[in-house]
Amino acid sequence: MAWETPIPAWNPEWYGFTSEGMQWLENKGLKWEKVCAEEGDLLVWDSRTPHYNLSSTTDQNRFCIYTCYMPVAEASQEDLKRKKFAYENWLGTTHWPNCQVMGRNEAKRDGELDPHNRKEPIKKPQLGERAYKLTGIPYIEATV
Repeated sequence: MAWETPIPAWNPEWYGFTSEGMQWLENKGLKWEKVCAEEGDLLVWDSRTPHYNLSSTTDQNRFCIYTCYMPVAEASQEDLKRKKFAYENWLGTTHWPNCQVMGRNEAKRDGELDPHNRKEPIKKPQLGERAYKLTGIPYIEATV
């Protein structure tokens, strides 16, 4: 958005709106809507839509999993190899499934690392054929 100098991005896939950008959105007729989700709710949206996340201000714990997909035809072989690496090493990615940025978030409680953090699941997932295809791994071309 050439009309605004964005907030410095922590990676090239993120765009932080300034108050000028927020006003621009409002002038276009857009307004923020707080989504009040209940336990077990599924929220589905296009992550290119401006959105934000705030920490809970109550004693109620909150847990969510962001799952992002794109057509495999839009992924390069390098993208798929990065996704395989992320999958095999229990790493997360950003909102963009082509996996330009990988990492592991470590939850903190009162500024201290949460003792429940771990580097891999206690119980490893057993993927069926469809779920395995969703990882993108089967679409990596064999090298000779």
